[in-house]
Amino acid sequence: MTPKTFEETIRERIEAVELVVTVIAQEGREASLHDLRVLLINVMGLLKRNPGIESAADDLYAAAAALVTDSSVGSQPIARKLRLLRDARDRFCARLPGAAERTGSGSEMRFQGLEAAYAIQLERGAGSIAAEAITSRTAA
Repeated sequence: MTPKTFEETIRERIEAVELVVTVIAQEGREASLHDLRVLLINVMGLLKRNPGIESAADDLYAAAAALVTDSSVGSQPIARKLRLLRDARDRFCARLPGAAERTGSGSEMRFQGLEAAYAIQLERGAGSIAAEAITSRTAA
């Protein structure tokens, strides 16, 4: 396996966040919310402390949690919550490359303990999640 550059890793994490948010928007499952939480923790562990990214990550998770909670009880209006989720995703994904540049490409990517195991699981599972999302789009 070829070692990845820091920029490639950040790009992959952005794609993974976008994918998980898409699944949350379509299905509103609690398991996807857990995946988003772990992915955000993983991304934050790669970067130097940045209040702007922390705020964007908090907003993204809060919007996703609100959507999952409301979709499980059938609460309305779901359209507003979807818009808030997409806006939070866009804000987080737009800020992430800048924060990565400030961290620097020479940064050491360290994963410890369960975080490392879950990051590997996410990378392996991202392909199957993407296939499920594509299949559900073509079926609809």
